[in-house]
Parts: sequence; C-alpha cells; structure tokens
Amino acid sequence: MVPYVHHVPGRLRISDKSFRCNQAKVQAAAMMLRSLIGVTSATVNPRAGSITIYYDPEQRSRLDLILVLEQFGCYGTPQPAEKTAREHVGSLFGKALVGALAQKTAHSLIGALL
Repeated sequence: MVPYVHHVPGRLRISDKSFRCNQAKVQAAAMMLRSLIGVTSATVNPRAGSITIYYDPEQRSRLDLILVLEQFGCYGTPQPAEKTAREHVGSLFGKALVGALAQKTAHSLIGALL
C-alpha cells in the first residue's frame, strides 16, 4: 500500500498501513504531535490506518509533522528522519513528473494514430 497524503495548510491526513501495526507507537507519536506548539489536534484512526493532524501553518510545517512520525517509526523508512522526509518528497515529485510525461506521450501517440 502506497501512503496516501492529503494536505491543505492547517490540516494533514496520512493514510498508511503502518498506522495499523503498532498502536502503542502510533499513539505515542500522536501524543508527541499534540504536545508541539502550533498543533491543535492529532487523531489516529486505526481502522482506516490514518492520522489527521490540525495545526497552525504559521508555526509548523507539514515537513515538521512528517519528521515526528518518522522519528517514532510510524511513517517512512527507518532512516534518519530529515533524510527520509526529503527522499519522500523527492520521490513523490519524481513520480508526478514521470506520470505527466507518460500522459503527454500517450496523448501524442493517440493523436498521431487518429
């Protein structure tokens, strides 16, 4: 399962199978998130395998929140948190770029065939 991330400034929702595994670890990460300045709520939904975090985007960034989840081993791969978050963002950008290129190529080929 590829993690699903939905973000608008002030609200971050991540759905990943890792949120179903070790509930003690996930709840500890949520408690840590709630203790951060600027975070108003962090709610885990073990059934859906997701966490929803509400925060003040002027005090916290999405990356700050993802780093906390990574440090607790709740999200991403078990590597140094800063590097993992960068790699994740880079990976998502790369996938989007390749997808856009594939779509443009497909449109061009279909246009040539017609």
